[in-house]
Amino acid sequence: MKANENRSLWIDVKMPYEPNRKLAYAYNRAMESAATEWVLLYDHDIYLSTNPWWYQMSLDAIKQLEGQKVGWITAKTNRIGNKSQLHNVVDDSDDLNQHIDIAADLYRTYGNTLSVARGSVSGFFILTNRTAWKAVGGFQDRGKGLSAVDVTYCKALRAKNFGIHVMEGLYFYHFYKKRKKELYAKF
Repeated sequence: MKANENRSLWIDVKMPYEPNRKLAYAYNRAMESAATEWVLLYDHDIYLSTNPWWYQMSLDAIKQLEGQKVGWITAKTNRIGNKSQLHNVVDDSDDLNQHIDIAADLYRTYGNTLSVARGSVSGFFILTNRTAWKAVGGFQDRGKGLSAVDVTYCKALRAKNFGIHVMEGLYFYHFYKKRKKELYAKF
């Protein structure tokens, strides 16, 4: 296959970072440098290895939604503000083996099932495409902190009638805010 031929069959995977909490800038830089139509932007504190099939499941979701106006595909996790993305874990454990078991159970139960996301989704796993990103003018920093970047992007996508979907069978362990103070105190 020649370079850039059939670019939609691949996902450029990026973990954007920019000092001084300039997340919108980091996301836009990642999108600008992407070699593919579809790009995954993910947080540093999620464990992609929770489900070894995450990449193939992401490709399958893209294929399922082909022909639809889609702006963002996301997954399930243990800690997040949006209820569409939250898998209610009874034991809020940090045991990675337990989370791998949860991921396997959800995969077996839901497989490649997609649902429409409710509310403003959180940006721990942003599988988006360059067409949607360009249509809404990229990621915007509204000066309201890191969380505003994903909410603003979500609202912009919805305003332009782009769909936002959740992969019900794809689950990731998310360190999130639970132990960050303890972790950072060690360094």
